Amino acid sequence: MSMRNLALLLLYCLVVVPAGIAATLGRDPLRRTVNRNARTYWIAAGGGGNGTRP
Repeated sequence: MSMRNLALLLLYCLVVVPAGIAATLGRDPLRRTVNRNARTYWIAAGGGGNGTRP
């Protein structure tokens, strides 16, 4: 293993992995919860269109 590979591995382990853990800590970005009373899990898309396709 070269020094460059070792440096990139350390950079990944010390910067990228903790940043990813900190970004998802305390919240669920995919909103993976079960609501048995919900009829659907569909989330209406926003947007400023007029509802027709181009």
